[in-house]
Amino acid sequence: MSFRVIRPLLAAALVSFALAGAPALAAGNTPLAEHNGNEYVLDDFHIFFMRQLGARGLVTFLEQAIVFEEATKLGLTPTAGERTKFIQENMSQEIYDGFKELYSQEVLDRFVDYTIMNRKFHDYLEAKFIEEKNIAVSDDEANRYYLQNLDVFQPAERVWMSIISVETLETAKEVLAKLDAGENFNELASVYNVDPELRARAGYVGRMEKGAGLPAPIEEAAFALERDQHSQVIKGTLFHIIYVHDKRPAEVHPFDEVKGDIKATLRDLQVQRYIDDYLNELYTRELPRFTIKANLFNVGEDETPSG
Repeated sequence: MSFRVIRPLLAAALVSFALAGAPALAAGNTPLAEHNGNEYVLDDFHIFFMRQLGARGLVTFLEQAIVFEEATKLGLTPTAGERTKFIQENMSQEIYDGFKELYSQEVLDRFVDYTIMNRKFHDYLEAKFIEEKNIAVSDDEANRYYLQNLDVFQPAERVWMSIISVETLETAKEVLAKLDAGENFNELASVYNVDPELRARAGYVGRMEKGAGLPAPIEEAAFALERDQHSQVIKGTLFHIIYVHDKRPAEVHPFDEVKGDIKATLRDLQVQRYIDDYLNELYTRELPRFTIKANLFNVGEDETPSG
């Protein structure tokens, strides 16, 4: 399984798994990775991230536990169908199966339930405050937001691009020959760019709109290219070659087309303030009622090893 794939879930999963207290299916010495003859095991991983999370990680977990308890009181326990949908659509079966190799079914089920119930409790609070506070967004409010964000609703023609900038025509021709031979643009950009920041980003510039300030020769070349094409050498203060990853035409989304989405966005922003206030009051009331039994979390930060 790719680390890049599971990375967004690690923090949440560790809070649930490392602090939930249920036994892991695998032993602590279960190998996770090996490099240069060194083996790294599950316990290494747990200790490292327990230290990284620290007391703040415990508080985050306890806040999740409070929401879980409140959601349980409201009968928001997920159905079997909701669990299956979450695993398939949000977590992915591959990630779920990967965690099953390391943790007990009990712990994994609890993590899934915590996550689903957190979302259901948020939806419950949203509906509650929309009704109680009579939250509504008028057409005038939505239109004002539309006019203040025309760049979002009426974007100009735009490209997503990378660039290689070198000091001499000879070097530029050398790069161009490698590109024409099929070498990867961004790999070459990470080597040839004279600017160290561009080298570090492998030449990636990102989204640029027409008329947004690119030097004229570069803008002309960029918007003449099609997707996945590179330019010829462009002479300026330096010698440049650009690559277009993606390209989108100018768009105009009339107010009536996006009014519903704008109203939903503005409504969500309003209701989120009430939800945040409610949760802060809930945490302030309930967190002091926990008894912390693990000595690790009763150690002051100044006394805790920093290594």
